[in-house]
Amino acid sequence: MTTIITFIIVLGVLIFIHELGHFAVAKWAGVGVEKFSLGFGPKLFGFTRGETEYKVSLLPLGGFVKMTGEGMDEEVSDDDREKSFTHKPLSKRVAIVAAGPIMNLVLAVVLLPITYMIGVNVPAFLERAPEVGIVIPGEAGDNAGLKSGDIITEINGDPVEDWEALVMKIALSPERELKMKINRGGEMLDKALTPEPSKSGAGIGGFFPYIVPSVGSLHKGYPAEAAGIQAGDTIVKIGDRSITDWTELEDSVKKSEGKTLRFVVDRDGSRLSFDIAPKLNEEAGVYLIGITRASDMVFKRYGFFSSITHGVSKAGEMSSLLFTTLKGLVVGDYSLKTLGGPIMIAKVVGQAAENGFSELLTFVAFLSLQLGIINLFPIPVLDGGHLFFFGLEGITRRQLNERFIAMTQQVGLVLLLLLMVVVTWNDIMRLEFVDKLTKIIGF
Repeated sequence: MTTIITFIIVLGVLIFIHELGHFAVAKWAGVGVEKFSLGFGPKLFGFTRGETEYKVSLLPLGGFVKMTGEGMDEEVSDDDREKSFTHKPLSKRVAIVAAGPIMNLVLAVVLLPITYMIGVNVPAFLERAPEVGIVIPGEAGDNAGLKSGDIITEINGDPVEDWEALVMKIALSPERELKMKINRGGEMLDKALTPEPSKSGAGIGGFFPYIVPSVGSLHKGYPAEAAGIQAGDTIVKIGDRSITDWTELEDSVKKSEGKTLRFVVDRDGSRLSFDIAPKLNEEAGVYLIGITRASDMVFKRYGFFSSITHGVSKAGEMSSLLFTTLKGLVVGDYSLKTLGGPIMIAKVVGQAAENGFSELLTFVAFLSLQLGIINLFPIPVLDGGHLFFFGLEGITRRQLNERFIAMTQQVGLVLLLLLMVVVTWNDIMRLEFVDKLTKIIGF
């Protein structure tokens, strides 16, 4: 019940902010607003003030602002002509329609810095000295000549005190050479690193810190649990290979081809040995023993200016992720089965709320950003579709045929309904096979 209530509140905030944008700019432009509704369908409650009826309706998956003279074929009296939407200059109509998604974008940019000021959970290694742990062969760090154990002290003359500063500099410098000073066993060396661009556009260095191979949890039905591995154990050796990092653990297990391996673990200072034969996960196509990494997070608050920097950067990352995902869906890199609908969103909202107010705000910002960007796409029915028609009107110097607009909007509505069916079906399938999916993503 708490999850459902939180979901409705979150959705209500996003819809309210969106419709408030349309409403406020319409009032500024002198357009009459007849109705301001949160939700669709039968009215639950509301009131009328001035010319506007404010109401909350039964179905919370949207909302609308009904303006005077909104449709080109709508009859408008001479008295109402001055406040008719259709009879306003093109520039004002564009501003009214664009205001909704812009308000969602503004909300995201405002909320993200606030989350950093409140405090967020970040990986503990970000506060550690930037010592190189794993270098991926053939990637940027390897090409720059970095080695495990190197400590990066400067980038382009600026001191680098921790992994957080290092990650930020690399992320903001895709395909730009960075001059680095490193400490290798007391010897100072100069290296040049050119970060490679990731799918999201951020730079990646191709090297990582050491991630302690400690067990966080175990999955039922997998060999680690059956062998006696426990949460809190640290894997120190597999066969003849010493394990100092989680990636080394993953590599050994995935390359095992199901052969029995001897695992040596540290448990409260004692060394214990276990013989484990990794199990093939047919859905994922890899060998697993059924463990997840122990969480290594710390709670951190940021100052005002630092919060703004991190918040804007996070908004950029989220936007890039959205466009990357959409591109992947179009070219076939991603399946439609990866899309989620209201059920999945409600579940994630509930989980975020359980993890703290900051986590909830971050997810609200993420949803608001997506809502704002997607609403600007030139798809009939969406705000972007209206803006596209306004663009054609500006080019042709005349309003488009009402019948043509109505037909395209019907097509757009059908496509959106089909999408809703797909994502809702995906949600139902996820609920049905939740145990199976847990096994797929578990290590």
